[in-house]
Amino acid sequence: MHFSNISNIYIHVKWFTDNFEWVPLPFPRIVTLTFLFWLAFTLLILLLTCAFHDPLGKMRPIMKIHQWLHRLRPHSEVILRIGLAIGLVLQLLSGSYLAPEFKTNSMWIILGLSAAAACLLYKRTLPVSGAILFLLYLQASLTYGIFHSIDYLIYLGIVYYLFVCGTPIKRTAPPVMYICTGMSLAWLAMEKLTIPELACTVMGSYGLPTFGFTIEHFVMISAFVEIGLAWAFIVGIMSRFTALLVSGIFIMTSLVFGYKEVIGHTIIHTVLILFLIEGTGELKTPFQFHRSAVLRGLFVSVNFCLFLFTLMALYIWMGKTL
Repeated sequence: MHFSNISNIYIHVKWFTDNFEWVPLPFPRIVTLTFLFWLAFTLLILLLTCAFHDPLGKMRPIMKIHQWLHRLRPHSEVILRIGLAIGLVLQLLSGSYLAPEFKTNSMWIILGLSAAAACLLYKRTLPVSGAILFLLYLQASLTYGIFHSIDYLIYLGIVYYLFVCGTPIKRTAPPVMYICTGMSLAWLAMEKLTIPELACTVMGSYGLPTFGFTIEHFVMISAFVEIGLAWAFIVGIMSRFTALLVSGIFIMTSLVFGYKEVIGHTIIHTVLILFLIEGTGELKTPFQFHRSAVLRGLFVSVNFCLFLFTLMALYIWMGKTL
């Protein structure tokens, strides 16, 4: 495992590069005219999804798909348990835990990972599996730093699901998982916005297509795509369609980057399948609290900007101080 000589931080794209001589850029170097253009474009897309969220949901073909997916809800817990177990076993076989860069360098981690996978076999021991995963997450945070472990907040959502799945508050699990998954995705987007050289280096090394854009612009566009999808998860806009898009993106990256992506994204794909089945769940999403289209648009756009700039400031501060 490599450390940055400058900041001692771990970076998500480290899976595919050995160069870590980077620190987050300051705000003036990030907020350029290009940045503002793609921010405005992202806001436009979010506003359009707000406008079409309900009309599309009332279309007969879409309603039939929703009805079919609703019938799969009784099996969502089993699907999560199977997918999570497969993901943990893959991690165990690869000598990692939770993520490809977290190495199983002690016996207790190996035993814990094995026990977490085994406890998924029985419904009564799901909280035990959740507790072990939480301890492993704490271990990763202590070993690699909280700045890096925030990449994997999705595991806290999974832990919560495992704890409440057999309780009366089970219906609160999907919203928590949406928020945790969205935060994970948004934190990864911050990496591309504040340390674009890392992603540019990876793209240049692998010769990835940029579809007519410069590498720098393509990385920025990718960041806005990620944070836009993350925000859609958090506020509950077209949740199933968003899950499908994110899953498609990860499948494409797996075709390029290979087994590390498969190991790193197996559990994420399982969660996305769960989102496809559950939809928005039984509780109202933040987006649904407002009935007026205007209020919904204002809520989504204004809070998206606050979310983006607050998260960016936090990322820059943590990247330079931790």
